[in-house]
Amino acid sequence: MKEIKEKIDQSNNIIIVGHVNPDGDTVGAGLALLLGLEKKYPEKRIDFVLQDDVPKNIAFLKGCDRIKKIEDVINPNYDLAIFVDSATIERVGKVAKLIGDIFKINIDHHISNPKYGDINIVKDISSTSEIMYSILKDLDIEITLEMGEAIYLGLVNDTGNFAHSNVTDKTFLVASELMRIGVNNNKIVNDFFKTKSYERMKVLGKALSEMVFVEEKKLMYFYLSFEALKNLNAIKDDTEGIVEELINYSGSEVSLFLREEESGKIKGSLRSKHNIDVNKIAGIFGGGGHIKAAGFTTELSSEEIIKKVVENL
Repeated sequence: MKEIKEKIDQSNNIIIVGHVNPDGDTVGAGLALLLGLEKKYPEKRIDFVLQDDVPKNIAFLKGCDRIKKIEDVINPNYDLAIFVDSATIERVGKVAKLIGDIFKINIDHHISNPKYGDINIVKDISSTSEIMYSILKDLDIEITLEMGEAIYLGLVNDTGNFAHSNVTDKTFLVASELMRIGVNNNKIVNDFFKTKSYERMKVLGKALSEMVFVEEKKLMYFYLSFEALKNLNAIKDDTEGIVEELINYSGSEVSLFLREEESGKIKGSLRSKHNIDVNKIAGIFGGGGHIKAAGFTTELSSEEIIKKVVENL
């Protein structure tokens, strides 16, 4: 933390980046850091830049309108990059072009993270947002309600509303501290989980009606082609949460959701209910994440992916 403080003090143009297809933890951790650094260093230029749009069910957070896209960056002359919730540099997508060979701080909670930063704070805990809470405290930044809501949403996102095995007593302590400063648990949970578009409901209905169960491997999977997504007038945001729905079947131990992108590549999401390490399986396709939640992107066909997953379960 002493090194981080010194590096931030020495830098005048700071870029915060998170992974493509941002989720609540990426946005929560990055937004809290953006608001915190702006509060402490009003004289510095600080940008939070993402390749993709903030999902609709996260955009209610105050400050989300401050998050930039690549095309919004006029002068990418940064002297410090802070990566949040990004297991690899490649996970930030096209934003990596804005960074180049500058000093990198890597803040993450994925066990597959190779510690690519010049400074690395990588911990196997509930979320990057939980780490960010401690970092803001260590930077002597008073956490405002807006920062608190962002961090709380990150906790809720990556713990499945405190239902996953990554929850510890420390996670609850952070949550209680955030509620103490005014964060409304009911509002965050309802806005995040229970505000779904018509298109999102249609995609979920298709997944639940067409999902396939491989009984001998206790695997539930669903593949959504890009054409099918378009036929439903849906976007990729509308597919969030499907992999969690698939594993809710009582007989499943692992769920797999495959979504074809416009480029033809397939994005895979894996979840494990008990003891199966899906991080290892994601690694077969060059991905990673956590023991019970991992992802990847590949040029293989859906049939090839499913075959390899079944063979390795």
